[in-house]
Amino acid sequence: MIVAMKKVNPSVSFDICHHNPYWAKRYFAADWKQWNVDRVFIQAYNEKNFKEELIYAQKYDGIAITDNQLGRLTTIINDPKIKSVMIFPLAGQPEKTASNIQTFVKNN
Repeated sequence: MIVAMKKVNPSVSFDICHHNPYWAKRYFAADWKQWNVDRVFIQAYNEKNFKEELIYAQKYDGIAITDNQLGRLTTIINDPKIKSVMIFPLAGQPEKTASNIQTFVKNN
């Protein structure tokens, strides 16, 4: 699918957000390293192991957080090893999430 879509539009980027490689393979049978995606973002939705996931995110293309974790943005942005951030609107309201991010950036 990826190859076919890139033939039609070479500028398309295929990014994936998933659990770190250990959890992905062990519990989700997801060997995303073999999927030939352009960028990999490591999910860090669980606050209990956020620091551990941050280490994985530093080794890949970025980190994925939810809009409930905007308080983590300052730490993430100030980490030179984190290349990109993907923010998911957990409640399914992307416009509200975008507004909250804009407010957060203005206030910090």
